[in-house]
Amino acid sequence: MSPTFVKLTCLAWFETMKHALFAYGTLQLPEMMQRLLGRPVEGVPATLEHYRSGLVARANFPGIVPDPGKTVNGSLLTGFRQEDLRRLDAYEGELYRRIRVEVRLAEPRSQIVKQCWVYCMAHWAQDRVTDTPWTIEWYRQEGAKGRLTYRS
Repeated sequence: MSPTFVKLTCLAWFETMKHALFAYGTLQLPEMMQRLLGRPVEGVPATLEHYRSGLVARANFPGIVPDPGKTVNGSLLTGFRQEDLRRLDAYEGELYRRIRVEVRLAEPRSQIVKQCWVYCMAHWAQDRVTDTPWTIEWYRQEGAKGRLTYRS
């Protein structure tokens, strides 16, 4: 077997791997995944420890930043392919960085921890995450009226 064949075989295998993503904002919405990926995505409630979330200044979407002792509630979404992650990267844009984290499933007294991806605010933009809470209910009532931008 040639090294090129092995490399291409490994790359093809990697492309079919399924990934998990912790969503805490609009990516939790089934209609958002349908719009971005053309299909629904399954998820279960989960918690990310040592981060906090808040409304991004001058925007209608949330961000997360490291904060020891805080937690972020969201959903652990599964079944993503590499192509899906590339599409989500493009949607999230320059304001976010996709990083690896561990989340705890939100079942009562769950000790189950899963590795996954999450979109965290880029280092240069972390001060734009406010203390104002962001909820799906608020977004459905107010935030979805028009996508605001974080740019002034």
